[in-house]
Amino acid sequence: KVRGRLATLHVAPGVAGSSRFGMAIAKRFAPKSVDRNRLKRLARESFRRHAAKAAGLDMVLMARGPLAELDAAAWMREIDVLLGRALKGS
Repeated sequence: KVRGRLATLHVAPGVAGSSRFGMAIAKRFAPKSVDRNRLKRLARESFRRHAAKAAGLDMVLMARGPLAELDAAAWMREIDVLLGRALKGS
């Protein structure tokens, strides 16, 4: 597990050469589906650009607290930090 202020990233070994990335953002943390989908879209984009994509890890991102009022830049920074820490720990 890699814990951040806004989310937790669960990491497990996967198939070498390509990583898988999943997300769980509960309705209680982002009540509107528009907000949940936006956060997921931003997280996928952050993962797509990160070097962890080719590390051969299986990862699941889970929200830890309210995210509805969060701005996109802060969310993407959090994802980048978590992915970087997961990559160093593998």
